[in-house]
Amino acid sequence: MDEFREEGSETVLQAARRIHALRQTEVAPYADLYPLLLAAVPDIMVNWDRDTQELPWTAIEETERQNNLVSVITRVIDCALSDANRNFRVDAMIAAACAHGESRRSQGMPVATLFREYDLLRSATWGELSRIASSPVSYSAIFVIDGLLSVATRATVLGYHHTEMMANGLWAGHLEELKKTVRS
Repeated sequence: MDEFREEGSETVLQAARRIHALRQTEVAPYADLYPLLLAAVPDIMVNWDRDTQELPWTAIEETERQNNLVSVITRVIDCALSDANRNFRVDAMIAAACAHGESRRSQGMPVATLFREYDLLRSATWGELSRIASSPVSYSAIFVIDGLLSVATRATVLGYHHTEMMANGLWAGHLEELKKTVRS
């Protein structure tokens, strides 16, 4: 196999090892934070629920709060902080977010509700993260998590429109494009 590679270029195995080592280095500062933030998911959701009642423009009726954001935020945290295989992390996060969108559609929620609930999820996550970790680790982690929450929001809207996207033959292409946007 090596005869087919250019002189000085790395083999596929070398590239895979290099990428894996980079990921381990990248998530090393989060080794202690990762389990703490996962354990804080119930608190994040309690804060999310409280925040849905705080301001008139963020209000989400109690009957509309039945959702699966716990799965989404858990997968976002996994994607951001774990050293698991990239494809597994990204696929799991996007699948959870798409399922959330499909669920919200079946509940008859308007699309605008999705954006309100993700805004509140960002705020609740930031609050818990800043409580359990000091800077600069908390800032680095929220930067990554916030980016992934943006991807999850897009995946939720995609899942919300799953039926139409499938009917128009657009589902697979948009799903793949969304997966490519994840840097983690």
